[in-house]
Amino acid sequence: MNFIILLLIFPLYVDAENLDSSQLAEELYKQLFKKQRVNHLEAIKSFRKISHYDKQYSMIQMMAEKVFSSIQENRASIEASAFIPGISEFPSEDRVREALSNILENTALFSEIIIRYPDIAVVVLKTNNNWDVLLQWGIAFSNQMRYLLDNSTIKLLHLVSQELNHVDRDPNYINPYRKIKPNEQINQSFVLKRKKKKKMKKGPRMVIHNEL
Repeated sequence: MNFIILLLIFPLYVDAENLDSSQLAEELYKQLFKKQRVNHLEAIKSFRKISHYDKQYSMIQMMAEKVFSSIQENRASIEASAFIPGISEFPSEDRVREALSNILENTALFSEIIIRYPDIAVVVLKTNNNWDVLLQWGIAFSNQMRYLLDNSTIKLLHLVSQELNHVDRDPNYINPYRKIKPNEQINQSFVLKRKKKKKMKKGPRMVIHNEL
């Protein structure tokens, strides 16, 4: 878990000032982004070693808090700048460049978690309505910057949009990592609440008869 936290705290950094042009900085970032995605996958796969649902849930919940806090903060930085996604050149300003990197990386990171751990991640996502909104914004932003992404990440963003029903699913769409069917997952929290209500104290009950 500490490794993943480090991935969130230390985004990719491109020292564009020491490069000859914006295009060169852009090409360097593309290569660094690919390497960071490999690190993401290795960290996420380590979750498989944790067999307890509660521990997996806690870790994904903690990651969600950090990921969406980062996306929200860096979204504000991007929107306060003159940078226009999909139109502006690769940013040379440190603050904007770091914000761009944070958004792309964290959006891809949590998208990977949703695809590989859908039964937990989707439930976690529903605990905060703003998180789903931020993720949709992050995916839209990333698609505008798709020329910086590798093909596997572009495909991932499309798959997670289908998984969360942000877009219509392809007729043959199947998530092989999903163990619980969507309709079962919707009722999961309801079943847990029902079980809690059934835990009542034993003893005589007062019955009130209404007489007309």
